Amino acid sequence: MQQGYQISLRPLCEVLQSEHVDPANVESVRQSIVRAGHWLEPIIVERSRGIVMDGNHRLNAALQLGLKRVPCIQLDYADPRVRVRHWQTGQAFEVARIFTTIERGELFPYKTTRHAFYPALPVIAIPLERLYG
Repeated sequence: MQQGYQISLRPLCEVLQSEHVDPANVESVRQSIVRAGHWLEPIIVERSRGIVMDGNHRLNAALQLGLKRVPCIQLDYADPRVRVRHWQTGQAFEVARIFTTIERGELFPYKTTRHAFYPALPVIAIPLERLYG
C-alpha cells in the first residue's frame, strides 16, 4: 500500500456529510478559507460513497461558499492508513454502522467518530477560483 495520499477535486454534490457540526466552527472555518484565498486542508472521504471521514465542518463551509468542487483524499475503510474510533470512549468504531446510518439518511451526533490517518495528512494550497467551476 502506498504511503502518500492523492488529492482529487470531487464534486461537492458527491460528498456526504456524516456528522452534525457546530455552526460557530463552520463559520470560523469559512472565514479562514476566505482569508487564505486557498483551500489548505483536504476533506477525507470514503472512496465509493463519498462519506466524510474527516472534514464535516470544511464541507459545510464549502457549501456556504458556493463551491462546486472540493479537494479530497479518497480512501477505503480497509486501508491500513485509516483508523476510526468512538470520540468519547476511544474504542474501535464499527465501520458498518457508518454506512447504515448514512444510507438511512441520518447523521451521527457531533463528535461521534474520530478518524486518524497514518502517515499524517498533507497541507495543500488550491486557489479557491479552481473550486467554483
